[in-house]
Amino acid sequence: MSDTQISVTATVDAPVERVFALLADPDRHPDIDGSGTVRASHTHLAITEEGDVFVMEMENPTRGNYRVENHVVRYEPDRALAWMPAKPGERPSGHVWGWELESEGDDRTAVTHFHDWTDVTDPALLDRIREVTPDEMRATIENLAEALA
Repeated sequence: MSDTQISVTATVDAPVERVFALLADPDRHPDIDGSGTVRASHTHLAITEEGDVFVMEMENPTRGNYRVENHVVRYEPDRALAWMPAKPGERPSGHVWGWELESEGDDRTAVTHFHDWTDVTDPALLDRIREVTPDEMRATIENLAEALA
């Protein structure tokens, strides 16, 4: 990936359908977040299609608590899910968080977690985005695997 993208891939011991179902449930995102910033879901409904919006409570040491509207830009059942965050009532700022899944048989799934900020132009946002690390994303996949165990 480029200097405006991060991706981490690992295999989890769960069928692709279970992995996708967990990822499509915003209420489970605080359980799997490896960065410690996702605090709560305010949507309480599963993601079911491109165009859905789900609201999350986030926490950042310098910004405190804040809400984010995540606009789903990719929805492929049992294959891929991605969204673009935005401040409430505003347009997305150009970065994409997402997941790609590939079945490795009945009980194993290759999971790729990615973050792409190629289209972000706000310098202040770029500074915050660059704080995301592959280790945090790897921890998210590890937490996902534990939640599915």
